[in-house]
Amino acid sequence: MKKIDLHIHTVSTPSDKKFTFSMERMKWYVEEAKLDAIAITNHNMFDLEQFRIIQQQLAVKVFPGIEVDIEGTHLLVIAEDNELNDFKSRCDMITELIPDKYEGQKVPSIKVQYPSYKPVDEAEQSLRNKLALAGDFKN
Repeated sequence: MKKIDLHIHTVSTPSDKKFTFSMERMKWYVEEAKLDAIAITNHNMFDLEQFRIIQQQLAVKVFPGIEVDIEGTHLLVIAEDNELNDFKSRCDMITELIPDKYEGQKVPSIKVQYPSYKPVDEAEQSLRNKLALAGDFKN
């Protein structure tokens, strides 16, 4: 079984309590928890320079991510690390749209920045349809 933490903050934003990131503490946490992978998911922003430093200093897989304030809740968007500049530019659009913790995005605007985004219920229905076509699942 793999142990993964997909919700790690490394930058204090208006949506967080004030904190200071420590690489040594991060290394300790990953080792102590025996994690196989992590995702860096700061609120409404992605720090590419910091991400690359963390990625270089940890021995586990590090995924780029962002926690988007959306319609009164939060959405974790996690990507592969093979198109970091594209991911960064999409995250920068989110940062411009959500300047503080009192603002949030709407689902239609998320679909512009992340075209493959599907809300859980839509994604679940899509999976059910595919499985039904394969004969493995009844709606």
